[in-house]
Amino acid sequence: MTEPGVDDLTALRHQDAADVYKGERLAGRLVRDVGDTLFRYDTSYLDDQDAPPVALSLPKQEAAFRTAGESVPPFFAGLLPEGARLTAVVSNTKTSLDDHLTLLLAVGQDTIGDVRVVPVGVPPANPATTIAEHDVAGSDLLEVFAAATSSSPSAFERIALPGVQAKVSAAMLSAPVGTARLGPAILKLTPPTGYDRLVENEHFFLRMARGCGIPTPPTQLVHDRTGRSGLLVSRFDRVLDGERLRRLAQEDACQLLDRYPAAKYRLKVEDVAVALARAVVAGGGSRLQALRRVLELVAFNYVIGNGDLHGKNFSARSNPDGIWEVTPAYDIVCTQPYAGFRDPMALTLYGRANRLDRRHLVDSFTRLGLRPQAIEVSLDRLAALAPPWVARLAETGFSSSITDRLAEMMEIRIEQIAPGSARA
Repeated sequence: MTEPGVDDLTALRHQDAADVYKGERLAGRLVRDVGDTLFRYDTSYLDDQDAPPVALSLPKQEAAFRTAGESVPPFFAGLLPEGARLTAVVSNTKTSLDDHLTLLLAVGQDTIGDVRVVPVGVPPANPATTIAEHDVAGSDLLEVFAAATSSSPSAFERIALPGVQAKVSAAMLSAPVGTARLGPAILKLTPPTGYDRLVENEHFFLRMARGCGIPTPPTQLVHDRTGRSGLLVSRFDRVLDGERLRRLAQEDACQLLDRYPAAKYRLKVEDVAVALARAVVAGGGSRLQALRRVLELVAFNYVIGNGDLHGKNFSARSNPDGIWEVTPAYDIVCTQPYAGFRDPMALTLYGRANRLDRRHLVDSFTRLGLRPQAIEVSLDRLAALAPPWVARLAETGFSSSITDRLAEMMEIRIEQIAPGSARA
């Protein structure tokens, strides 16, 4: 079978099976079966004891995994894009949002992580890079994104990148700090309306997170010929081995909990923490380190007022050495300026979506298995390192009134997590 041409994406609706690759190896097949969808491992892959499962929620077994209707197992649904990109895929295939297999056939050759879904018998290929960093200055990024999410099959970009912002794949040709070539990246653009300074917002708070000791991917602000800004974010699910691109396994909390993406705002932080820690341990990593990383992510996002830290923004990955860990932080923004400074945390932590003060954080993560002293060390570090960044909030480019209000909020929240807080 050959892959349908770019002008024949609607033919994907009539395909009843797809090959599933784990890295560069055929691992199994998704098949429509009398109103259900099945995933079954390939026999040779199943027999190889060294071959890892496609996902932690899909352990290697002879029996097929069956889901009702047009849905695929939650792990595969979690590979699909969101927002404008998903709308473009639905439009180009002329199918419905719940026709998961068709949507995966359209964009599954390049997803987050190391799993790919392609038409049966068609070896997966690396999609062409949309734009290179050195070409941004001469381009109009709105035109680039319009093409990437176009309803024209010959123009739209057949990759699966989740998230609220429009995103396109990009090649990072030079490191943000001018050191070494970083390889593949994601280029983000602020939507035309409703989210003023969004990429500057994310760039600032990712740098702040890094300054507070939280691992983050390198980022770089770029500008097109109209002066519009974009944000290049180095991909941490890809690594260059010489000239060869290697995909790294990655699963977000929804996938690890075997939940569909629609549940991303209905999870609880405590369940997310347990799921990430379990995944890390299964991959040879440290449970305590994983829990501590979740603690630091939650505390930091509370301090900066990120009300959109949902289940797909927590992930675990296999690092380049093959050991599992919580991923570097990503999609870190302050949502308060876009929500009238009334945006609570997206997920509750033992019943709280606000006032995640020191006492509550210590009690909560002690229940999860961290020693109180370890929790306090992390909170002390954040409380000590965050204040200088409050003084730099003007770098976001927000108006002085928003900057002042944001500074006041962050100062209060830093005090809430600080040692001996009177507000705790």
